[in-house]
Amino acid sequence: MSKLTAMTAINQSLQSTSLSSARVWNPFHSLAEGPTAAFSARPDLDPKVPQVIADAKTFANASRSEKITFAAAAKHSGLLDRELEWSALTAQVFERLRTQLKIDYLKRGDESIKNFSSGVCTMFACAALGHLARNHNLLDPGSVVELFKYEGDQGGHAFIVVNRAGTPDDVDSWGPQCYVIDPWYARHRITAPGTNAVKDMTAGTAFHDPAFVAFLKDANSRAVQVTFPHTQLIQAFS
Repeated sequence: MSKLTAMTAINQSLQSTSLSSARVWNPFHSLAEGPTAAFSARPDLDPKVPQVIADAKTFANASRSEKITFAAAAKHSGLLDRELEWSALTAQVFERLRTQLKIDYLKRGDESIKNFSSGVCTMFACAALGHLARNHNLLDPGSVVELFKYEGDQGGHAFIVVNRAGTPDDVDSWGPQCYVIDPWYARHRITAPGTNAVKDMTAGTAFHDPAFVAFLKDANSRAVQVTFPHTQLIQAFS
């Protein structure tokens, strides 16, 4: 499958979901092509994006308080006996928890997209990732999907990066196979290519959006939060 084929299929698929008309709780006014009232909404009850373990977090570098929290999550997931102390958490159980929380995250995203009326960027990203897991055939086999976080002067932002090369904080190094999925950003725009949820990071296709690339580069930092190999997306609903 070519990159263009994948981008086209994913963009069309997302346009058929509730994300394409969902309202935004945390608009960035500098991104809006029109009045924010046209696509924004007051924050509603937040269902909370499920907890995941960041790639950078390991059993070895987790603090005592973090291990207590992870042990509670492991008990809730049935990975650790509820009668045991938090200190019974092992590296093996921790890694099983990491995988289980990813699957729970993807399933929550898939469920939320069925009736997604409004939310913040983290909720948009979770829903889009759940959709990719449910429809993993939209991706080229072997694809690597990453949940990214952005820190800028306007605030934080979550979005999805696919098949990135290079260094996370250097957008120019992401390579010719990389594309981004950001339905939250697309809701700020009223003309193409801004309205496309899929963004080609290389010029030359209808999915390349110079304004979006500039938005990413304007951040103070960009970092990978969680990685989802294609095999894990398949696993979520197998």
